[in-house]
Amino acid sequence: MPSPVTNTLLVALAIVALHGEAQAASAEPCGSGSTKSGQTLRVNGSDVVLHAAPNAKSEKLINQKATQILKTTQYLTIDNTVTVIEECTQGEWSRVRVKEPDWLQNSHIGWVQSRSLRGQKKDSGGTVTFTEADFVWDKKTSPHKKAIVAGVNKVHRENSRCKTIDPGSAYISSSKGSPSDPVFYVTCGTGASVFNAFFSKSEVEKGTALVAAKHIDRSRAIDLCESHAKSKANHPSTFSFSRVMDLAVNEHPNGRTTVTSSFTAKNSFNLELKHNIRCLLDANGLIEANISEAK
Repeated sequence: MPSPVTNTLLVALAIVALHGEAQAASAEPCGSGSTKSGQTLRVNGSDVVLHAAPNAKSEKLINQKATQILKTTQYLTIDNTVTVIEECTQGEWSRVRVKEPDWLQNSHIGWVQSRSLRGQKKDSGGTVTFTEADFVWDKKTSPHKKAIVAGVNKVHRENSRCKTIDPGSAYISSSKGSPSDPVFYVTCGTGASVFNAFFSKSEVEKGTALVAAKHIDRSRAIDLCESHAKSKANHPSTFSFSRVMDLAVNEHPNGRTTVTSSFTAKNSFNLELKHNIRCLLDANGLIEANISEAK
């Protein structure tokens, strides 16, 4: 069953995808009375509404498409799961635009009270360090705050594919780990490169390096996929695997590799049939394979 955090993110993604370019009145640009900033900041709390101008009585920016879908007025808001660029300040207000996640960059731009923003904590090497305020907590994750915060920071520092990371997505895995040694995950990457990085409580406590998963050797991946295909042929002596025309090997950010290709083999009626195959592998070998008749 998806976690509450996952459900929230899915709903948010759907709303953002649906609102497209349609928006309410735009936020006022930085004027002559503003001070330029350019700082990268995080947000305190949740549901911080974006305003059209730097004052509390100004119009709240409306999420037009979300309003149409849900049939009630929905405002553009930001929370502690996003990172923003503070473009300028005017009195006690800041004009911001979302930096991460990237799918909010073009829509979530407006004015908020400066007190709703805070600086990003960084370590001695300049890497952002996340604190409890950057996460979303519930009754399942709250007992593990120390392990989750430490683990996400380790992943961010040590996994080369997690330079872009969403601490608000951190949650406890329902399929991995045990009550005494729970496993957690956090979402890394952007766009098509998004994946979940996993870590256990024991790995965090022992200081185990949470580096990016290694990919299986390309040649070995192809060999394993071909071997699996051949094992499914009724007459292996007639088997022929495509290593050129239909072959494609794709390495994914989570350390897994996909091999797709085709093969031919004769059936019991001496007819040569062509099939497509898709293999999923990791560094340990074949995880699963799907074979379908080529059309």
